[in-house]
Amino acid sequence: MVSKVVALVFDRVTKVYDGTSAVVNFDMRVNEGEIVALLGPNGSGKTTLMRISTGILRPTEGDVYIFGNSITKEPIKAKKYIGFVPEEAYVYENLSGFENISLVADLWRLDLREHEDELMRLVQILEMGQALYQPVSTYSAGMKRKLAIIMALIHHPQLLIIDEITANLDPKSIASLEVILTGLKKQGVATLFTTHILEVAEVLADRIVIIHKGRKIWEGSPRDIRAETAEGGRLRDLYFELTGGPEYETIMEFLRMREKIGRSRGI
Repeated sequence: MVSKVVALVFDRVTKVYDGTSAVVNFDMRVNEGEIVALLGPNGSGKTTLMRISTGILRPTEGDVYIFGNSITKEPIKAKKYIGFVPEEAYVYENLSGFENISLVADLWRLDLREHEDELMRLVQILEMGQALYQPVSTYSAGMKRKLAIIMALIHHPQLLIIDEITANLDPKSIASLEVILTGLKKQGVATLFTTHILEVAEVLADRIVIIHKGRKIWEGSPRDIRAETAEGGRLRDLYFELTGGPEYETIMEFLRMREKIGRSRGI
C-alpha cells in the first residue's frame, strides 16, 4: 500500500490573544489529493487557523508544516506550495485585475506569457471578461473574489487554503469552483476550506473537521456523519448537536413580543 503524502499538518497549535485562547491544542492533517472542510460557528477559530497555516499569524504554541516544512522556521520553503484565498481579497485597487495577476506572477518569478492560455480559461470560467483590464476599484465584491481565486491558482500550488469558500460568489461561480477543486484533487492538489454553508462541505469535502470555541470537537467523513446521526441524518444535524442549534424558544419569544407591540400600535 502506497503511503499518502501529507500536505498540511497542524501540530498542537494554540493561539492566545491578550490572555484569551482563540485556538487550543489543535491537531489536523490534510493529505495530498484530499479536500478537507473546516467548520465552526463565528468566533470558533477558523480564520485564525487559516492565517496561521499561511504564515500571516504566528502560533503561540505548536507549529504548522507544509509538505514537511515548518511555517514558522522555514516560511519561504513552506509558502511556495500554498495558494491562499482569504475571505476578503488582498488586491491593489488602483491596478487592473490583469496588473494584480502580473504582480503575483512576478513575485513567483513566472513568465505570464507561458500561462496566458491557462489564465484566459480561468477568466472565461469565472466570467470576468473585459473587467480583467479595468481598475479593481470598479469591481464588485464578487469580482474581487474571482480575481483572488485566479491569483491563488496562477503558480500551480500543491495546497489550496480557502477561507469562506462561497463568500461573495454567485451560484454559477460556486459550482465552477467546486468542479475546479475536484479536478485539481485528481491531480494531487490538497485543499483546506472553511464555510458556513454546510451543504457545500457535505458535497465537496472528503473529510470534515468541526471546531468550537477553539477546540476540535469532531472529525470524520460524510459517511461517518450518516453513521453517527439518527436515521442517517445530515451534517446539519450533527453540527447543531455538537455546537448548538437555533434558539427556537427565544426566537418565538421575540416574535410574540414583536406581535404584541405591533397590536398595541394598531399595526
